[in-house]
Amino acid sequence: MGLLTEHGGNGVPLPYLLARIAGRRAYLVADWPQVLAAAEPLADLPPSPYRLAPEGGTDAGLWSGLQREFAWIHHQMGRGLQTIFEPFFLPLELRTLFMVLRLRSRGEEGPTPASVLRFSLLCSPVKRLLLEETDLPAIMAGVGANMDFWPGAGRVLPGILQQQGMVGCEKRLVDACLGHTAGSRLHPAVALFVTRLVDLENIVLLAKILRWRMAEHGFIKGGNIPEAHLREAARDLDGGQARRLIGRVLGVEADLASAAGLVPLMAARLGRILRRQGQEPDGVGLILDYLWRRLTETRNLSLLLHGADLDRLTLEKEMVS
Repeated sequence: MGLLTEHGGNGVPLPYLLARIAGRRAYLVADWPQVLAAAEPLADLPPSPYRLAPEGGTDAGLWSGLQREFAWIHHQMGRGLQTIFEPFFLPLELRTLFMVLRLRSRGEEGPTPASVLRFSLLCSPVKRLLLEETDLPAIMAGVGANMDFWPGAGRVLPGILQQQGMVGCEKRLVDACLGHTAGSRLHPAVALFVTRLVDLENIVLLAKILRWRMAEHGFIKGGNIPEAHLREAARDLDGGQARRLIGRVLGVEADLASAAGLVPLMAARLGRILRRQGQEPDGVGLILDYLWRRLTETRNLSLLLHGADLDRLTLEKEMVS
C-alpha cells in the first residue's frame, strides 16, 4: 500500500503531455525583479489561467491552484510515470496531511480540511481518516498502515506524536520518506532531485543546530553531502566548518544566523540543476523542472502576500529566483 492515489491506464501519450506542459511554462513568472519593482507586485502579475488569485486576502487560492495543477498533471500520467514522480509528490502530500491535522486539532480559522484535500493526491482511505476520524493517534496509526516506505509505522507513529508533537512527528515522517527514497532505484533525473532535496533539509538542520545549540537530531541519509562531514560541522560550534561546507555547496558565502535564509539559496541552486535536466530528451527532466518552478512560484507569491509590509530588499533575499 502507498499514501498516494493511483490511476489505472496508460495515461495520455507522453508527447501530448510534454506539449501541454510546454504551453503552461509560458505562463510562469520569469522576471521576479520586475515583479518586485512594481508598485503593487501581486496586482501587476502577468495573467495566467493556471494560477488562482489569493482568496479573501489569504493564500488559500494560491496553494489550491498549485494542488489543482499537480493533480491535473498526475492524472495525465500513466502508472509508470506516476511511479517515477512519486518521490516529488509524496513529501508534498505529507505536508498536506499535517496541515489538515493542525486545522483539526487547533480548530483554526481558514481553509477547511475538506477544501485542503479537494485536489490532494493522498489516497481515499487516508482522506477518509483525515475527514472522519476524531482521535489523532488513531489517524496516525491508520496513516502509518498505508506507508510502504516505513514498515510498521502504524505501530510507532502514535507514540511519536505523543512524545514529539506534531512538528516532531512531521519531521520524522518526511525524513523517513526522503531517506528511503534516496536509497531506492530512481530515474536519474529524479535521483538527482532527491539527493539535492536531502542536502537542502540537512543544511537547514545544520544551521539550526549551530544557531540554537541543538543536540543533533540525525541527518537524512542519501544526500550528496556525506553525513560524516555534516556531523563534524555540527560539532564545530563556532560555525567555521559549516560555513566552508555550505560555501562549497552553494558557491557563495551564506549566513548561518538564519536557517530559513538558506532555503531560497538552496532552492535556487536546485532549480538551476533542474533547468539543465529539462533539456534531456526523455521528457522526465522537463516535467520535473516545471513542477519545481510551479512550486517555487507559488512559494514566492505567498511570500509577497504575507510580506506586503516588508521592504523590497528583504523580500528579494527570501524569494527563489
